[in-house]
Parts: sequence; structure tokens; C-alpha cells
Amino acid sequence: MSDAPLFEPRPPDLPGLWIKDSGPENDVVVSSRMRLARNLRGYHFKPRQEEDEGKRLTEHLHGVLSGLDHDLRWFDMEELSPTLRLVLFERHLVSREHVDDERPRGLAYTTDGTVGVMVNEEDHLRFQVFAPGLNLEAISERIEALDNEVASRVEYSFSEQYGYLTSCPTNTGTGLRVSVMLHLPALAYRTSTSNDDEPGIVKVNNAAQQLGLTVRGIHGESSKAEGDFFQISNQVTLGRSPDQAVGDLRDMLGQVIEWERQVRQILLEDDRLSVEDLVLRSWAVLRHARRIASEEALQLLSSVRLGACLGLIDGVGVTTIHDLMVSMLPGHLQFRDRAKLSPDERDAMRATLIRNALAHSGPTS
Repeated sequence: MSDAPLFEPRPPDLPGLWIKDSGPENDVVVSSRMRLARNLRGYHFKPRQEEDEGKRLTEHLHGVLSGLDHDLRWFDMEELSPTLRLVLFERHLVSREHVDDERPRGLAYTTDGTVGVMVNEEDHLRFQVFAPGLNLEAISERIEALDNEVASRVEYSFSEQYGYLTSCPTNTGTGLRVSVMLHLPALAYRTSTSNDDEPGIVKVNNAAQQLGLTVRGIHGESSKAEGDFFQISNQVTLGRSPDQAVGDLRDMLGQVIEWERQVRQILLEDDRLSVEDLVLRSWAVLRHARRIASEEALQLLSSVRLGACLGLIDGVGVTTIHDLMVSMLPGHLQFRDRAKLSPDERDAMRATLIRNALAHSGPTS
């Protein structure tokens, strides 16, 4: 077990601009992300690493990343407190595996939270680049530049036949995962209330499968869709170029964004009172609750976000809601208070945080 302190001397500088900033199509699209998996020639893949090999690899890559022109900050993960590890997970900068593993591993990230590099996770390197809204071209250029710069300093494990070699065969090829986080409350509502053969989210899933894409929850693989937030990403990396992966996803997203907007307008026209009731009840609970659990809060914030996008609530924008979605989570609350909090204490602090953030908001009529 790690003997890391419960709390670091000061909180990390993690404003998380990919969450706090607005972006294109932000009524439906929360954020865009690209991830590249790479391994170094001359080192075993992680499952077969010999004693001290992980430490040597991590130290080597720390030196490589420190020399890049990207202003990356470095953390040795095993030296961090459990709370800070949780904060990094809640920011999507590290995976659950990277949080829980006790072997040598690292994280390099930019202080604006838009670039992260996991070292010695499932693969030797996992590059991640984030952007608010739908912004695939910008993050594609940024991650390609980062990959090329690292490739000029190390030799990747590469096969002329298969492409980049990875610990998991599903990542072999380009090693690229492209994902976009979407807020689909209207399609989710249609799924639960419609008798159609292909309602709401079912329609999204079917369309995704036809393009080799997958629909997952807010934390990606094996996570559930909480608060009507979903991730759509590519599944196939072997035999598909990065441009093809991005193109498939963009084609799919255009359809999904249009479906969600259409259903929102249909709901407003056909059942406006029900939509207003859902939105304003959610806003009222959040404005007055003294204790609230994170799962309930996320679902209510989802309804308030819908109301803000439809013009039913004034004084709160999607960026405020995105910030709350992260800052209300257990790790952030405990880091904010500099104390280990019980669930009841976290629920009380979460309620206060949300009440204060929504203090100047209200219904438009």
C-alpha cells in the first residue's frame, strides 16, 4: 500500500478548461476527446514487465516528457494521496486502473487540463487531448503534434503489418480512440415513454453500431449513462485511418445532434407543461436542498441544463453546470474542504455548493 499523505500541501492547479469553457454545438455536445495508445520498443508490455522494469520505464518517460515544448506538469501517481488520485479521475485525466494500481506509473498534464499523458497504465503511454464542445479538428492536430514530438525521442513498438502494437488487441493499429460526450435528455425521455420500434437512445445505438461506433456512459467503458450523458466513440482501430475514424464519428454526431434538437422542440410543442415541470422541479430541489447525493444531483442538473438550453431558466449557463458536474464529486469536495468527509457531510457540502452556484438563476416566466 502507498504511504502517500491523505492530502497534498496545496490543491492542484486544475481549472479544466475543457469543462469550464464553452464550445461548438454546446447545447448537445459537452466535450471532445482523443486518446492515443503507444508502447516503447525494448520494454515489455505492462502485464509482462519484469521487476523494476516499470520504474525504469516511468523514469525514462518522465525525462522524455519533461523535455517537450508543452509545459507539462508531472505526478508520480504512487506518491499522491488517494484523494488527489480521485480528483484526477473525476477530471478524466486518469483511468480507474491508473488510480488503483500501486506499481510505478506517472501522469503528465497541462495546467489547463486539456492535455494528459498517462505513463505505464495499460500501455506505456496514453496521450489524451480534450476540448469543449464539438472540436475534433483542433484536438486531432494537437494530439498528432504531441505524438510526433515524442516519437522523435523514443522508438515505438510498431509492426508494418498491424500498425502500433498495444496491450489490448482492440487498440492495435492506429491506437486511436475518438470520443465525444453528449447530453441527450430528450432522446432519453423518448426512450422511456415512446412505443416506437426504435425510440430515442435505441435509435442512437443502432446507428452507432452500423458505423462501428459504440455508446457508453459518462466515464467510458463499462460505465453507465448517468444524468442522460453519453459518450460515443470508435471501436475499430485496425485497418481504419485516423481520418476515417474522425469522419465516421462526425457523420454520426451530425445525425444525433439533429435528432436531439428535433425531439426537444417536439416535446416543447406537444407537451410543454411536462417539460417545464421537469425542469423547474429540478431547479427548485437544487436551489433549496440541504443534502443531496451525487447521482441525484447529476440527474437534476441534467434537467436544469436542458432548461437553460431551451430558454426556460435564466441566470445559469451550460459552463456553470459543467463545472458543478465535476466540483460536486466526492474527491473534489474533500480536496476543497481539506478533510476526509463522511457521505452525509459530502451530501451537505454538495447541496451548499449547488445552491450558491444557482443563487441568481430562475425561471424565465
